[in-house]
Amino acid sequence: MPQSCLLTIVILSTASAAVFATDASRPPNVVFLFADDLGFSDPHCYGHPYARTPNIDRLAREGTRFTQFYVTGVTCCPSRTGFMTSRFPARFATYPANGGFGDRVTITELLHRTGYATGHFGKWHIGPEMKPGTYGIDVTPITEERPRKRHNTRGRDAPIYDEAIRFIEQHADRPFYVNVWGHSTHHPVNPPQSCVDRFQDLVVREADFPEPMREKFALAKSLGGDVNVAMRNYLGELSALDDDIGRLLTRLDELGLAQQTIVVFSSDHGSPSPKPPGQNAKNKPTNADQEQFRLNLMGFNGNLSGGKHGMEEGGVRVPFIIRWPGRVPAGRVDEQSVTSGIDWLPTLCRLAGVAINAADFDGEDVSAAWLGGTHVRSNPLLWKTSNPKSEMGIRDGNWKLHHPNRHRGEVELYDVVADPTEAHNVAAQHPEIVQRLSKLVEQWNATLPTEYLKTGDKDD
Repeated sequence: MPQSCLLTIVILSTASAAVFATDASRPPNVVFLFADDLGFSDPHCYGHPYARTPNIDRLAREGTRFTQFYVTGVTCCPSRTGFMTSRFPARFATYPANGGFGDRVTITELLHRTGYATGHFGKWHIGPEMKPGTYGIDVTPITEERPRKRHNTRGRDAPIYDEAIRFIEQHADRPFYVNVWGHSTHHPVNPPQSCVDRFQDLVVREADFPEPMREKFALAKSLGGDVNVAMRNYLGELSALDDDIGRLLTRLDELGLAQQTIVVFSSDHGSPSPKPPGQNAKNKPTNADQEQFRLNLMGFNGNLSGGKHGMEEGGVRVPFIIRWPGRVPAGRVDEQSVTSGIDWLPTLCRLAGVAINAADFDGEDVSAAWLGGTHVRSNPLLWKTSNPKSEMGIRDGNWKLHHPNRHRGEVELYDVVADPTEAHNVAAQHPEIVQRLSKLVEQWNATLPTEYLKTGDKDD
C-alpha cells in the first residue's frame, strides 16, 4: 500500500473506549441492514400511508430517525463504495464493481484489525469475488447474489437474514460487525403470496400521495398495469423484509446483545423514478421492461423529486435509522443534521475506538448527531458518476446545485430544505451562491480521473 494510504490503527485506551461502549469491556457491535431501491418514504415511519413496517418502525421508536441522510451514488455500487471506503466513488478510476477499491482501506478491514469478527451477507457488487478475507471480512455469504432470483416462501431476503443471525449467534462473545445487504425491493418484486394477502383489500387512493407518485401511477396504467395489484405486491415485498428485520431484532434480544449493538437501517438509493426501464430516445420499452415496471416501481420517495439513477433528492436522500439503546436517543427525529454514507467509516471508527487519519477520507465523524446532538458539515457533499462528462451535484448547507453537462443545459440551484421537490430553480436570484458552489464543484472535479474503466453494471 502506498505511504499516503498507510493508516496507523490504534485501539484507544480502555478508559477512552468506555466512553463509547455500553459494556466497557468491549466496543459496540454493529449490524448494518441495507435495503435495495427502497424509497425515502416507503417505511410507515417515513410517511407511507399504507405500508406496514412494525419492525422498522420499532427501530425508529427505540432509536433516532434522520430525514436529511444521503448516499454517495445514484446506483448500487457507488452507494456501497461510499459506505465501505469513505471515499466519493468518482475518485476511483476503475469502477469498483469491476476492480474493487484498489489500495483503499475499508471499514471492515479497520474493525477486523482491532479484533472485530466481520461478516457480509447478501448483495455484493463491489469488486473482487467474495471470499473469506476480502476487505477484511471473515465470513462471506453462502447465498450471495442468488436469492435475488429465487422465490422463497418467506421472502427472498430470508436466507440472507438466516445467515446473518447465525453469524451473530456464533460471535456473540466478541465484538462483531455484519453487513446484511438484502435485495428487496429491487426488481423483480415477487413476494410470497402470504405477504401480498396482508394487503388483499388495499385500494389505492391517488389523493393520498404527492404529485411525483401520481406520475408513477399514470405511467403504470399507460403500460397496462394495475396500480392496486402493483402496490399490493410492492408492500408485500416490504412486509417480508420487515419480518426478517423483526427476526434479527428478536434474536439480539434473546442473546442479551441489544444494549451493546448499533443497529442501522437504510437504503442504497431511492426508488426508480417514473420512467420505464430500458426506454431512451432510440428504443421503446420491451415487454419484459414493462412487466418489471409494473412489479417494481411502486417505491415511494415522498415529495422528493426524481429517483434512482438521478442526483435529485429522490435519488440520493434515503431513510436512515440508528438504534443503540442508552446511547442513541429513543424516538428522536433529526431534521437538521446533513449526514451521508460517506460518514459511515469515520463515525464508526470513533465509536469503536479506532484511530484514523481523517485526511485520508472524504467523510466526517458525525457521532455527535447519532448520539443526540446536531452535526454541521465542515465540507459539502458531492456527486458525480463514473463518467468524465457526468453532471455533478453538490449539497452545502441548505443549498443543492446541479452543475450541468452537455445533457443538462443550465445550472440549477435549490434550497432543498424549503423546496425538496426541487421545483423552483433559484439560480438567477442567487448568482453569488451559484458562483461559490460552482467553483467548489469544479475544483473537486479537477482532482478526479479524466478517464474511467467501466465494463458494465447490469445489477444496478
